[in-house]
Amino acid sequence: MIIQEGGNVFRDKQGQALTQRIDRADVPATIAFIQKVTGIKFPPDRWLGSTGRAATSGDLDLAVDSNKTTKEDVAAAIQAWAQKNRLDPREYVVKKSEVHFRTPIAGDANRGFVQTDFMFLPDVNWGTFFYAGGEDSAYKGVYRNILMSSIAKSLGLKVGLNGMFSRTTNQLVNGGQDPDYVAQVLLGPGKKRDALKNVETIYASLRQDPDRDAKLADFRDYLAQNNMSEPQLREHEINFLARLRDRIVNQGMYALIEHHEPVMEAEEAGVGGRAKGIEHLEDLVFRRGSVGVKQALDIVDHMAQTPSSTTVKWDGKPAVIFGRKPATGEFVLTDGSGFDAKTYDGLATSPEMMSQIQNARGKGREDLINIYRTLWPQLEAALPTNFRGYVKGDLLYMSTPPLEKGNYVFRPNTVEYRIPARSSLGKRIGDSEIGIAMHSMYADQGEPRQPLSRVKFAPVPGLLLLEPIVSRGVEPNADLTREIKNVLQAHGREIDTLFNPAELRRQQITDLAKLCVDFINFKIGSGNFDNLLPEFGAWLQQKVSPRKFNNIIEYLKNPSTNQSGMAAAFTLFLLLHDLKLDLLRQLDLQSPGNEGWVMATPAGYAKAVNRFDFTVRNRARNNP
Repeated sequence: MIIQEGGNVFRDKQGQALTQRIDRADVPATIAFIQKVTGIKFPPDRWLGSTGRAATSGDLDLAVDSNKTTKEDVAAAIQAWAQKNRLDPREYVVKKSEVHFRTPIAGDANRGFVQTDFMFLPDVNWGTFFYAGGEDSAYKGVYRNILMSSIAKSLGLKVGLNGMFSRTTNQLVNGGQDPDYVAQVLLGPGKKRDALKNVETIYASLRQDPDRDAKLADFRDYLAQNNMSEPQLREHEINFLARLRDRIVNQGMYALIEHHEPVMEAEEAGVGGRAKGIEHLEDLVFRRGSVGVKQALDIVDHMAQTPSSTTVKWDGKPAVIFGRKPATGEFVLTDGSGFDAKTYDGLATSPEMMSQIQNARGKGREDLINIYRTLWPQLEAALPTNFRGYVKGDLLYMSTPPLEKGNYVFRPNTVEYRIPARSSLGKRIGDSEIGIAMHSMYADQGEPRQPLSRVKFAPVPGLLLLEPIVSRGVEPNADLTREIKNVLQAHGREIDTLFNPAELRRQQITDLAKLCVDFINFKIGSGNFDNLLPEFGAWLQQKVSPRKFNNIIEYLKNPSTNQSGMAAAFTLFLLLHDLKLDLLRQLDLQSPGNEGWVMATPAGYAKAVNRFDFTVRNRARNNP
C-alpha cells in the first residue's frame, strides 16, 4: 500500500512527513476525537474543502468561529491533551496563521496521523461557502472563486474570504456575507447560493445573461494564460473519455483490426522506445508496461509528499553546464553533448578549448562560440571556489528582454515568456543582462543527475542565475488514481503479455510499443485524442510495411487477451494524461505562465507539460 502524505507542517529531522492522507470513511471518527480534545463542535457544515467529501483528503480543514474561539484557546486545548497523555506538545500542535494539530486517525495513533488545520473565520457562514466550490465539478473550488471575482469586478465589486466589498469604498456591501444575496447581485434576481455552487452552475446561470461576456472577461483571460478550457470544452473531454471507455468495454478492439487495403509505404523513424529527455508521465505505460504505470503513480505520490521535488520547467536553449572538477577544482564550462562525451574530452577548461569543441562538430557555430565565450567569466565568478561538481541550466536571454505593455518578453526556444515588470521576478530580470534557468547538478561526470540544492552562487552584476521555482504542494485526483489502479489490476498482466519483448521479436514487431508512442505524438499534432483507438489501425497501415501491418493484426488477434491489453494501455494513457493535467492546473495556479514542470523523485523523472499547446507552438515556429 502506498501512503500518500497529507499536510506538510509536521516533519521529522530528516524532513520526512509525520502525517498522511485520510480516507473519507475515517473522517467522522477523527473529527469526533478532535471535538473531545478541543471542546468545539464541528458539524459537517464546518468541514471545509475536500474534508469528508473526497475519497481521501490530504488534511482536515475545520472552520472555527473567531468571534467565539481564539487560536490560543485551540492551541492550549491540544497542548493540555498532549501533556495529559505524556506527549511533547511541540510534536502535536503548531500555531501560525492557523492552528495545526497532528491528529491520531480516529483517535488511534497506531493507525497513523493526519494534519488538522483549524481555519479561524470572522463569519463562518460566508467562510464555509467561500472554501467550498469544487464539489460535483471538474474544477477545484479556487477556480469558482476566481470566476466570482471576475463577475464582481465587472460590477464594481470584489469578492474574497471576508465577503463582497465595494471597489470604490473598500467597504463590505450590506448583505455581502450572505451567499444568497451575493448570488442575486452577481447572477441576477431570483438566484440563490446553489447557483454559485461551482464553475459549471455559474456558467449555466449566465447562459442568457446579456452581460455574460463582460462578466467572464477576466476569468477567460485567466484560463487562456493557464492553458485551460472553459466548462463546455472540459465537459467535451470528459464525455469523450466516457465514450472511449464504453467503446472498450462494449466493442473491444475490433475497430482497430478492421481490414483495409494495404498501403505501400516505407517505414519511418519515430520517437523510439524512450524519450530523448525527460518522459511525459503518461508515456510510461508504453515505455515500461505495467511497471511504467506503477512508476508514474509512485512519481505522483512522491511529488505530493515532497513538494520541493517538483520545479518549473523553463524552455531555454542552449544547455549550460559549468562547475569545478572534483579532483582539481579547475573551472569547466560545456554543453550537454560535451558533458556526455565518451570519445573526446568535452569538459572545456578555457574559452579556446570550448571553441575547438564546437568547431569540431561542424561549421556555422560562431554564435554558440560567442555565447559561451561571453558566459565564461561571468559563470566562473558566480561559482564558489570551494564548490566541486557541476550544475546545469538553460539559457533564457543574452541581453535584457524588451518591455512590451509592462511585461519583459523573451523566447529562448519555443515558449514565449511575458513576465510582469513589477513582479519580483520581473524586477530581477530588469536588473540583468544575462538570464539562465538553473535546474540540476551532478557530483561528477557520469554520475546521476540530482535536483539543484545547497549551491550558493556569488552575485555577479548583470547575471541572473534563476534557481528553481518550487511547487508549494499538490493534491492528486483521488478518483483518477483509483481508476488507474483498478484498470492496472484488471489488465496489467495483459499489457505485459502484449509488450513481451521475446514474443514481439518472434513476431518481428519489436517496435510495437514505439509505434504506439509515435501514434500518440501524431494525434497530439492533430490537436486532440478523438477516435484514438479506431484511428490507430488506419495510421498504422500507412506507417509500416504491409507485412508488418499483417503481423501486428494477427498478433492482436492471438492471443485474444492482446486486444484487451492494447485497449487497456490506451485507456491508462488517457487516465494518466488526465491525472497529469489536473496536477498541471494546480501547479500553474502557483506560478502561471510557464512551459511546464519537472518531477524529480526517487521513483524517476517525469514532466508535466501541456503537450497540445507546446506542439502547436513548436510546429508553427518551425513551419511558418
